Amino acid sequence: MFELTCDTYYKVKPLLRDGFPHPEILSIIEGNNPGWIFTDDPDNPQSALVWSKGMQGFYLIGDHMNPGFIHTLDRQISQVIFPRMREYGLSHFEVSGHHDKWNMEMIFNSRNLYKFEQMVFKLFRQPPEASIKQIRTINLRRDPWENSDLQHVELVKENIRLFWSTHSDFTEKGYGFAALEGSTVTGVCYSSFVTDHTHAIGIETVPEFQNKGIGTHLAAYVVKELLEKGITPYWDCSLDNEASKRLAIRLGFEQVHQYKCFGFAID
Repeated sequence: MFELTCDTYYKVKPLLRDGFPHPEILSIIEGNNPGWIFTDDPDNPQSALVWSKGMQGFYLIGDHMNPGFIHTLDRQISQVIFPRMREYGLSHFEVSGHHDKWNMEMIFNSRNLYKFEQMVFKLFRQPPEASIKQIRTINLRRDPWENSDLQHVELVKENIRLFWSTHSDFTEKGYGFAALEGSTVTGVCYSSFVTDHTHAIGIETVPEFQNKGIGTHLAAYVVKELLEKGITPYWDCSLDNEASKRLAIRLGFEQVHQYKCFGFAID
């Protein structure tokens, strides 16, 4: 297994032909969001393992029947990837296939696997105007906030650090808003993964301010801005995240895909 350098990530893009166009993968290949890419061949890859820093998880792409890649993958993960994951404080390896032909039970047959499912929603029209409430909002791309003394401002910084290499990368390529109550940040919503025509949406509300419409308000602002720029908003959440699903549907998103993920504790 070979690790590609950032300037050669483009070599695995042809492996995405037969599968769902996950922006989480494309954003890394296109150099917009941070991650790692490992392949069977650095010059002519047929299969690859892609790590997304933002998702803190992995994707398998390309040929699911590549014996040289499949038969050594689990061992290589233990030897090469587990040590890196520990540096990030991660204790579980989670992975999904770019298409549903990847047989995780066979590849990781010595592991105690658990499974969960993700849902994907897309929006192709403006959200209902009624969803945009009168809540004080700052534009993370244009307004000065990074060096402010706002309470809970670290929530915004942590979200951007997780999904972006630098703050300037975010302000150049992404969009986002934070909600305020007085001098306190109550929630944040932003572009998490970015490709040419699609932006995935990340969102978090401070626990004590949940169930007050703040998430709906912020998501509506982000969605509105993306649509005005000709960008398709993309929403990915776990099947059992009822609050996230309800919010997506409330904004007018429609489900377009569902996929399986697998995980296990690292050694």
